[in-house]
Amino acid sequence: MDLYRGKSVGTGDWIIGAAVCIGDKAHILGSESLFPERPAYHGMAIGAGLEDSCITDRYEAAAYGWTEALDRYEENFPEWIEVVPETVTRCTDKHDIPGNVLFEGDVYRNPDNLLFEVCYGKYQAYCPADKCYMENVGFFAISKDTKEIYGIDAPMPLGSTEDYAYLVGNIFDSPELRQDAGQSAGQWADQPTLRPAT
Repeated sequence: MDLYRGKSVGTGDWIIGAAVCIGDKAHILGSESLFPERPAYHGMAIGAGLEDSCITDRYEAAAYGWTEALDRYEENFPEWIEVVPETVTRCTDKHDIPGNVLFEGDVYRNPDNLLFEVCYGKYQAYCPADKCYMENVGFFAISKDTKEIYGIDAPMPLGSTEDYAYLVGNIFDSPELRQDAGQSAGQWADQPTLRPAT
């Protein structure tokens, strides 16, 4: 399942899970645990609560135990949470040096102290074998300072972010971090109908 992130309409908290955007509404299927587990069998506690409920028949006891187990299972079951559509962004399946998962719209700092914005979409990348730029679709990083420092004015692949990147924030909570380089995070995610692959 592809993971997405979005800001809750109600609380402003970031929610991570499966996303669906239709029209001007967006929802993410999220919970404290994305994969709730069935309650574990515990032989000593199988009859807990029976005497308080005046249950003596073994069939009533079995029904009571099943109902209690399902109630506990559903307590952590994921629910659809409405999120702000413009904040729905994809997970890169990569992380930075400390282990923070990177999403589209995140901004990281590299060893040369440059800020890079993580984006998703179409971009041109140089192919050394063909000695030309080719169109690609996927995650890439942009920075307004790469031309000055590296002499490159093009998107860059993310590469092994766990070896060089430090997450410093995101463009939604800190708009001043946006790297104004022609493309922005979320422009491909915020569509009239978004059907993530599962």
